[in-house]
Amino acid sequence: MEHSKLQLAYGQVPKVLLLGNGINRAHGFASWDELIESIRTKDLSDREKEHVKNVPYPLQPVILTGVHLGTQMKTVSEQLSLLKAAAEENEMLCAFASLPVNAILTANYTYELEKALNPGFNCLPGRRCSFRKSACTENSKYNTEQLHTYFDVERYPTIWHIHGEAARHNTMVLGHYYYGKLLAKMQQYISLLMSRYKARAAKRQSMELRSWLDYFMLGDVYIVGLGMALSELDLWWLVNCKKRHFPGRKVILYKPDIKPEEKLLAEAYGVTVNADGFTGDYKAYYSWLCTELEKTL
Repeated sequence: MEHSKLQLAYGQVPKVLLLGNGINRAHGFASWDELIESIRTKDLSDREKEHVKNVPYPLQPVILTGVHLGTQMKTVSEQLSLLKAAAEENEMLCAFASLPVNAILTANYTYELEKALNPGFNCLPGRRCSFRKSACTENSKYNTEQLHTYFDVERYPTIWHIHGEAARHNTMVLGHYYYGKLLAKMQQYISLLMSRYKARAAKRQSMELRSWLDYFMLGDVYIVGLGMALSELDLWWLVNCKKRHFPGRKVILYKPDIKPEEKLLAEAYGVTVNADGFTGDYKAYYSWLCTELEKTL
């Protein structure tokens, strides 16, 4: 095994932090609106632009780029790779990364978390990144490399970009086509994971964690700053899959502004919703939540 961080003892339930873009937005980091505007190729009327805002975020780029989504993501790959957060946000990101968890999953393509933890972090398109590691080198007809790719930043938990990373534009998941491809890879991999898990458990042996999916399925997951919109088809499928295989493992969604329909779906899939602590200031909310998680974990 290449890295002891990826070893799971028999009977151990890993604690997993899943971060979305909420902390970034609270601190004025490059917003989703700025990203999709940077890749837009179609001219739209003001009325059409308003209609686009009603489309779920992961699908907006499809409308704005048409068939050119993949090409446009390539053009902004380096720009996204260079983004970094301001000092105040870095402090908060370091606080979340210092929580006693075994892994951090992030739905963001950008590397603000890694850069907050190590100012020397650098990852650009077409160049080798010493922080990037692979937990598994087995071949797959679905090219599952990104499922096994993580970043190792010194003493902190491993970091996994579940929807791809900026420096590898062809891994970034946007639109139905790319979500469908990711879901196919997830389905194939989880069947292999379950076989491996059952074999190890039967012998009361430790096992190697080879993907972010291992952490999500086998661990208690704490979701922070991620909207879990109904369009996040891969994550809703995954929580459903987790409920079927590991009904006793936790998924806790911290979302003070959750919509009633999202709450109903979350509860149906066994997700615990925590809407406490918000008083109108998102910076204060995330600071409070980090302190609460420190007590909980």
